[in-house]
Amino acid sequence: MKSFDTPDDTIEYHAWWNNLRDIGNSHVAKASIAVPILGYLILFQTDLIEFLKMHVSVCKDCSVPWRLHTFYFGSCFIALGAILYAWRCPPLIKKYAGATDFFEAEKNYFCNPSNLRYLFRLIRRDKGADPDDPDNLKSLADDGIALSEGHLTALAGVMGEHYVRQNRNRPTVRMMTYSAYIFGFLILGIAAVITFLQILFQLVSKL
Repeated sequence: MKSFDTPDDTIEYHAWWNNLRDIGNSHVAKASIAVPILGYLILFQTDLIEFLKMHVSVCKDCSVPWRLHTFYFGSCFIALGAILYAWRCPPLIKKYAGATDFFEAEKNYFCNPSNLRYLFRLIRRDKGADPDDPDNLKSLADDGIALSEGHLTALAGVMGEHYVRQNRNRPTVRMMTYSAYIFGFLILGIAAVITFLQILFQLVSKL
């Protein structure tokens, strides 16, 4: 079987689906999807800006400040990542943060022979071959024999392989999602730092 060992400090590791799920499942990322639409309707409508300019008491300077632009574009990148995550992240990863969580929640389900046969079919589809199965769980499932307590360690290995493959599939989309999040938060972070320094400078200058 292909080795799945990847150093924890690599981009590939950080772009695994389970490392993206904290952002992808968050309300902040989901809410960011609305920002590009609202931003277009509010920030980039010349008709609205011209209307406000005619009402001096309401709007003396209706030019769009750079901070709103950075917030808009930063949110657009985060929204792109959220859309890619929602569209292509496997449901298994959205539901479970790790292989251990998956095993603890679903082990009784996959002790059933028909369900275990289905699990083997899923792995065969993704891998092109059966998973590592030193205890011959597949033979038991094919014979209609339910797994017992003594088979749980072997079952954990099979379920773990399925989780790992789901976690690391669609590498191009994973990297696109990761990059979108990085660019989005980087843009927002730079704007926040500049704003902080400007406010700090104003406070210091008044001392």
